[in-house]
Amino acid sequence: MVTFVIRPIAPYDFSLMVRRLKGVKHEAFRFEENTNTLSRTIRTKNSVYLAQIRSVGSTEAPELEVRLSGTPPPGPEESSELRTKLTRMLSATVNLKPFYEHMASIGPEMQALTGRFRGLHLLTEADLFECMCKTIIGQQLNLSFASELTRRLMRTAAEPFLADGVEYPVFPSPEDVAALEYEQLQELQFSRRKAEYVIDWARKMKDGTVDGDSLYEKSDDQIMTELLPLRGIGRWTVECFLLFGLGRTNLLPAADIGVRNALKKLYGLDVQPSEQDVRTLGASWSPWSSYVTLYLWESLHEWEGEKL
Repeated sequence: MVTFVIRPIAPYDFSLMVRRLKGVKHEAFRFEENTNTLSRTIRTKNSVYLAQIRSVGSTEAPELEVRLSGTPPPGPEESSELRTKLTRMLSATVNLKPFYEHMASIGPEMQALTGRFRGLHLLTEADLFECMCKTIIGQQLNLSFASELTRRLMRTAAEPFLADGVEYPVFPSPEDVAALEYEQLQELQFSRRKAEYVIDWARKMKDGTVDGDSLYEKSDDQIMTELLPLRGIGRWTVECFLLFGLGRTNLLPAADIGVRNALKKLYGLDVQPSEQDVRTLGASWSPWSSYVTLYLWESLHEWEGEKL
């Protein structure tokens, strides 16, 4: 087992992030109440490991203790790769103080919204392949059924990770999914087109048509230009990919129903704002539109009591 500490930039409220994961019933995470530990499996280039994350600090002095386990245990190179992945996934290097200052200057509604969720950071997916698969799966589906389809894909295409007699789900690799036939996903209740889009994405990642590592270095516009020509990938899909895969801070999915409903509630509007209304209102949120979006989504829910 390898253990290390990640020290995120304050304010950083790990409990709010765990609460959100419980609420959305994220397929890959488990929260172990007895040890106050968040667990999920993570892939490296060569293997799969279990990461167990526990907060040992506070919102204003955050520290996250991470334990990595696997057989064999990760060596120095893989430990470094995993630390990089986890730091990115946990948005530990994002400083939200300028965000809160900016929102306070916009008006009392935004100041109240950000104050309510102070310290909540984006939690991105573990890797870009997983993120795009899940985003495609979630197109035009409710959250519950999309999560169920993701679980079925994981059970079909990847063996679970066994630790101390407990099975932890593993998201399949591009090679795992590329080897599937469309009909296999249709048997899991994927539509034919959705099955094609997911497997075709895997095959493009496998053969190098899409170089996932290079996307981290590209601008939002460059990524949009590269991915939009691919079948099954539209603007909303790329926006979600930039948000939940790359953790970009200035994404505004203005057509999203949740964002529009949250703004209606926040400002006490009589009707739901249109996509153009959201873009007009959201012009003042830059360069923090992603975090406003996250907080708006969170404002629609009461997650207390949900189980992961």
